Amino acid sequence: MTLISSARLCVMLAAASLALTACQPAPAPAPVLPGDTPVTIGTQIVMDSAIYGAPRTITVSLPASYGDGAGRSFPVLYVVDGGVAQDFVPMAGMAALAGLTRQYREFILVGVQTENRYLELTAPSQLENDLRWIPENGGASQYREHLLDEVKPYIEARYRTSGEDAIIGESMAGLFIAETFLRAPDSFDHYIAVSPSLWWRGEGLSHEAADLLAAGGFGGHSLYLTIADEGEDMQTGMDRLVAALEAGAPEDLTWWYQPMPDEHHNTIYNPAALRALRLTFATEED
Repeated sequence: MTLISSARLCVMLAAASLALTACQPAPAPAPVLPGDTPVTIGTQIVMDSAIYGAPRTITVSLPASYGDGAGRSFPVLYVVDGGVAQDFVPMAGMAALAGLTRQYREFILVGVQTENRYLELTAPSQLENDLRWIPENGGASQYREHLLDEVKPYIEARYRTSGEDAIIGESMAGLFIAETFLRAPDSFDHYIAVSPSLWWRGEGLSHEAADLLAAGGFGGHSLYLTIADEGEDMQTGMDRLVAALEAGAPEDLTWWYQPMPDEHHNTIYNPAALRALRLTFATEED
């Protein structure tokens, strides 16, 4: 019998869910009755992307104190898989907590939607096992270029950003973040990879981690890693990456590994994001 890891099962179920969703009519919007006031949590923006040659969607939520007249600037948190129907809405709640509870600094939240996350978040692979799950893959470098050359300049030109930024994502998005950290560490200041799908390419990224760390360029950055109870090649890939960090991380790289074995692949994102934000955007009192 072939065992299927929870992460790969999520890939299979998500693909099936997308196919079913495509066959269903869109739900009718709830009626707005007299006296009702719509609640707005962000602004959805359609950008023209020269890299993709097609429109791409981002969604932005500003801190509660952004418009208080003080002219403050704020760090930015980019969410991979950040569409309204993806992870933007729950992360908007996390952003609101910054102003409500002061347990971490306020930030501008930018959700960057993926259109085909399995294509856009993976490095190329021709391994038979990978092709079985994700036959159309290998678009991570293009998505990274879209982030760095189109989305970030747009946000920095339009909003009062402080120059500090972070990126967060889970599963395949976590894999993309771990790979961006290792291959292009200057892309962001802070990286948050939740249950990254390090099984991809036969755990290839974790096998390359020691050499990539030795190439340098990681000083002054931070990395937060966590994993749920997935086990198998999710865990062995993570163990290998953590071992490479323990052996070869530069002293001026701040990194944390906080496994969450009581969580599952489909439950870890929110509790992990809360932990990571408390560290990544720690308040001055901390």
